[in-house]
Amino acid sequence: MELITTGRRLSAVLAALAAGGLLTMAQPASAASRDSDHDGMPNRWEVRHHLNPLRANANGDRDHDGLRNLGEFRHHTDLLDVDSDDDGLEDGDESHDCTTATNPDDADTDDDGVEDGDEDGDHDGVDNADDDSDDECDDSGDDSGSDSGE
Repeated sequence: MELITTGRRLSAVLAALAAGGLLTMAQPASAASRDSDHDGMPNRWEVRHHLNPLRANANGDRDHDGLRNLGEFRHHTDLLDVDSDDDGLEDGDESHDCTTATNPDDADTDDDGVEDGDEDGDHDGVDNADDDSDDECDDSGDDSGSDSGE
């Protein structure tokens, strides 16, 4: 009987510590999201993508697709692939098209069975992939960054 009571006390103490955040098995959130160079991209992501986590490199554009490193991070695209979703549109064009009609991480953003590059978003008779109109806009800073470098 005494062993059961001791076991219950131990369980109660462990539960109280866990509830109070004093007993955790997971890594602290601050360590998991650490950004040593303060460029908006976590160290883990930079290392995984062969960037230097100690050097601000948000404004670099390794694949020259018009979407800077910070934008590649925010859009979950491949910073070494100009067309991460293989829909015929470069990642930079999709993120700067001033609409939500295309997504650089989704080949068929509206799920209608037609890839984004084959659609005619501005209804001018030319597929998005072949349309040369330069509709640049500030899309809420999706790839902006105040630091330069690659």
